[in-house]
Amino acid sequence: MRILILNEAAAPVGGEMNYYVLDIAARLRGSGDTVALVHSREPKSCFRGTGYIYDFLRATGSRREQARSRLEAIVDDFKPDVIQIHGVPNLELDEWLANRAPTTRWIHNHQFYCSGQAMTWAQPRRPCERAHGAGCLLAHAIHGCGSSNLIKNLMRYRQIDASLATLRKACHLQVASRVLAQNLIRNGVDPARIEHIPLYAPAVTEKRPPISDRRYILQPGALVRHKGVWLLVRAIERLPDDVDLVLGGVGGELLEPLEQYVAANQLSNRVRVMGAVLPSQWSVLFHHASVVVIPSLWNEPLGMAGIYAMSYGKPVVAFRSGGIDEWLEDGKTGIAVRFGARKEFAEVVAGLLNDWPRLNAFGAQARKNWETRFRPELHMEKLRAFYARICG
Repeated sequence: MRILILNEAAAPVGGEMNYYVLDIAARLRGSGDTVALVHSREPKSCFRGTGYIYDFLRATGSRREQARSRLEAIVDDFKPDVIQIHGVPNLELDEWLANRAPTTRWIHNHQFYCSGQAMTWAQPRRPCERAHGAGCLLAHAIHGCGSSNLIKNLMRYRQIDASLATLRKACHLQVASRVLAQNLIRNGVDPARIEHIPLYAPAVTEKRPPISDRRYILQPGALVRHKGVWLLVRAIERLPDDVDLVLGGVGGELLEPLEQYVAANQLSNRVRVMGAVLPSQWSVLFHHASVVVIPSLWNEPLGMAGIYAMSYGKPVVAFRSGGIDEWLEDGKTGIAVRFGARKEFAEVVAGLLNDWPRLNAFGAQARKNWETRFRPELHMEKLRAFYARICG
């Protein structure tokens, strides 16, 4: 099968989606498929295969005919059996491509149906479960789930109207969580057009000996406010004396403020702010973590870091929201804390760290769940069966 993938980045930067695109392309090639990637000029490509640079993945603007001609030239050159769209904001491309070959778009987050983009109220802090509509403009003002700029809210609201009009006509959409599917359905997308394909974490094949007598908590993810990055930094002195905290992910606007806070409060001996983490470093971090935490203060589409933790046999403590419940079994593979209960979250982490039998039991069950539900082979089987089905 010839598969043409569209994704803005051709390098493992900016989050799990870009790692996934490169990894799944390699796995598809390994199973005998021919794969090409359409991507932006920056960052520098790490893709091993046929790549096409395309300058209109974000917007077409006044150069609509040039954008369409270039895209059609790419399709004519590669001659795909199926076209897979990932991190591409420009929905205008979907209709153009669908007229040339079976086309499917992966919905990774809330950006196409939520004008606040997070499906989360700020006042009070809780996940949102409403469909896009005029009431969202009022919610932005009352619940703080949008911009403080009314003009920006209105512009974003109109963009979502247009995005949903396109998605409702889409032939095929893919999601990694039932929560994303439910949000699409409540916004008028035909359930028959939505394919739920759970994601995966690669197998862990190496063993690493302990590198320290100290224990540490790993918090993977971007250093942004809605990821709850301040929670355990500010609670570190209430945790056991031999426990450290490692914050690692893809950087973010809070990188510098976190570093300044750690230095000003003399916490550098217990808190490590790593920012962007190289792929080779993740194995070390997950191997040696005592527990992985996901204190996200937004409606998590999935919480991919938790699935990676399971592959390493690590228990997870997370706020219950969005897709978290689809992989975290409360009381079996970790603990799901009431959404937004910050004090309770820190207390649960401290209690679990002092309960080795429970910590080990959670880790063992997490590994078993990964083996039965989240191995790469299971994902590949469902993905390739889906491609075969839409190709007829």
